[in-house]
Amino acid sequence: MKKILVLFKYYNNAELAIRNYKVLNEKFGFKILPLYIKDLRTTIPIGSTFLTSGVVVDTVREFEDEYIEKLKKILKDEGIEEEINIEMGTNKEIIEKYLKKADLLLMEETEYLDDDFLEILKAIYKPIIIVNKQNSTFQKIAIVSDDGIKINKSTSNFFNLFPEYKEATILSWDYNEEENNLYEFLKEKGIDLKIELFNSKFNTKNDFFERINEFDFIVMGNLSKSFFFEKITKRMGVDLIEKLEKPIFIG
Repeated sequence: MKKILVLFKYYNNAELAIRNYKVLNEKFGFKILPLYIKDLRTTIPIGSTFLTSGVVVDTVREFEDEYIEKLKKILKDEGIEEEINIEMGTNKEIIEKYLKKADLLLMEETEYLDDDFLEILKAIYKPIIIVNKQNSTFQKIAIVSDDGIKINKSTSNFFNLFPEYKEATILSWDYNEEENNLYEFLKEKGIDLKIELFNSKFNTKNDFFERINEFDFIVMGNLSKSFFFEKITKRMGVDLIEKLEKPIFIG
């Protein structure tokens, strides 16, 4: 049995995360391990300052408790019987503990990435699925490739976790087909592949993003390597997460 650790965050779109999880459950049999973390570092931005007084924190906790009760009701209404785990502490340590029980992490993330999200992304030791805009049917697969180590790792983890997929499209930016070892590697594994090459001389980044958004499930490498921070104004990886509309798999 494969299991997904679903991390819920205060004020994020719980319904979106749950609906995407339910498709993964129906198509691939994943079970859910729901988790909510109360962060010890609760702050409220007011103007350019952050208040952390006991009164303010208590007020935030009340709103947070209301959100948790709403979350429990949503899970019940969606037919999810598993009880949500409520923890308090730092994201990294708690997620590390719970990932020991799961195959991957799923979390909903807003369009504008915060420090907590980037910290989680760099700290996790198992794959992650990021959802932030749309529900997915998880059918058409795009692999955003720079032919680097991280995308090779992500792709290998992806097809190990989802052996049902037998075809995909590789999308590359400013890379020639003959440079793409990942293409040959996956072809030899029996994956039916197409490759689409985008070039900064003839295409815009928006062209690139629009094409990727035509797919249902996007595989990309971790944010920490050169393609995303060096090849395209040191912003491509973050841009992908901010601009893509369908779930993203990072292995």
